[in-house]
Amino acid sequence: MAPLLKIVFILSNLSFLYGEELNLIDIIRDVETQHLARTSYAKTRMIIKKRSWSREMVMSMYGEGRDKFLARIEEPVKDRGLTSLKIKQEMWNYMPNIDRTMKVPSSLMGDSWMGSHFTNDDLIKGDKIEELYSLKSTRKQTDLALIEAMPKPDSAVVWGKILYHIKLPEKVATEVEYFDEDFVLVRKMILEGFREMEGRLIPMQMRIVPIDSPEESTTVIYEDLQLNLPLDSRMFSVQALKRRKN
Repeated sequence: MAPLLKIVFILSNLSFLYGEELNLIDIIRDVETQHLARTSYAKTRMIIKKRSWSREMVMSMYGEGRDKFLARIEEPVKDRGLTSLKIKQEMWNYMPNIDRTMKVPSSLMGDSWMGSHFTNDDLIKGDKIEELYSLKSTRKQTDLALIEAMPKPDSAVVWGKILYHIKLPEKVATEVEYFDEDFVLVRKMILEGFREMEGRLIPMQMRIVPIDSPEESTTVIYEDLQLNLPLDSRMFSVQALKRRKN
């Protein structure tokens, strides 16, 4: 093949790989909203392992699109009713033991959520990655693509870079790596137990491991997941938090 024809052939294949086959915005949006739909309900078990203690919680989670989310602890009994509510870019926590609702300030977005290795920022902005970050891809293997997310100049986010390991041709993430503002790897999330629901593959288990403490982890197991079911949208309000405490 003549050199010029070789170049044309290579460019046309790259266009196919990174254009039509890998629509980066669609892939990242799907990855970050895979447990969401018009409405959603999930029963999850979250297992937190720290150096000096461990904790296990059962939670009910409700969602309406990408802008409304509510998570309520059902077990253990002593924490029952503790609830987090997200509405767009704002978040509140309701603490039934003192019957108080507190809004989470922007200064605490990087803090731990429910004592886990997830952050408040994960809940607020995790499903808007394709809006807050610029995306580019590199091909590693025939069955794996890497998608790099870098913060846009005007985005107030916690992570300096996010790297998605995308399995092809399914276009699902099997691992996500999170870097700080100095591009030092801070934590990784492993996604497992994929199940097909409503025409898409959804991981039923997610595990976050901090790089500096690999003996620690937070694992979320989806024991039940229902999509596009009837939900009362009034449940996603600050006023409704107290009414759900019992």
